[in-house]
Amino acid sequence: HMVLRSRRSTPHGTIEIARGESANCDGSIFTAQIAWPVRTKVAAAAAIALLLQESVCGAADHNMTAFRVCSAGGKRPKVEKGYEDDGEARGGQRLLGALTKIAAADVAVVVSRVYGGVNIGKRRFELIASTATDLLLAVGHEPGKGIVHSWGDGHALGGSPPPAPAVAPVAAAVAAGGKKRRRGAEAAAEAEAARRAQREARVVQIASV
Repeated sequence: HMVLRSRRSTPHGTIEIARGESANCDGSIFTAQIAWPVRTKVAAAAAIALLLQESVCGAADHNMTAFRVCSAGGKRPKVEKGYEDDGEARGGQRLLGALTKIAAADVAVVVSRVYGGVNIGKRRFELIASTATDLLLAVGHEPGKGIVHSWGDGHALGGSPPPAPAVAPVAAAVAAGGKKRRRGAEAAAEAEAARRAQREARVVQIASV
């Protein structure tokens, strides 16, 4: 499953955005986008507004949206949720239903549809749901937990930074060789100074005789 990812800044913090592969049915094209993490209803609305600025939404006839935010604490965490059909009757509602089915947490979703000129009936609801859930699974969403994001090379947000890379053997050897050469040069200089001092001492002895 091909996923395009990017990172954006919002007044509510940094979010990650992903877009999945489009699904085509009789000329109608469905494309899902998701944004995470969104911790509040207001943050979800801001993320959706950002997603709607994407070119895939500008070219669509309908942009159905939904979000699900789960607050921590208690045996039954509070869930804030919402949806918008955008002219596709019950489209946003079905999208939210798909998010609820997989216990989506702290995500905002937009599914865009380009109408192909042919009515596809209930098939549209299946594609709205599948494009969204397939994308969530592709980026590692866990039911009730949300998406564990990876920033950089396997560095989980909030975790410890990766250990510093070991010096490459070749680089280490070059560095060691340089130190040896410097020590050898210093020793040669000291030996030359000692020989010079000995010669000067002999000259003084001869002169005094």
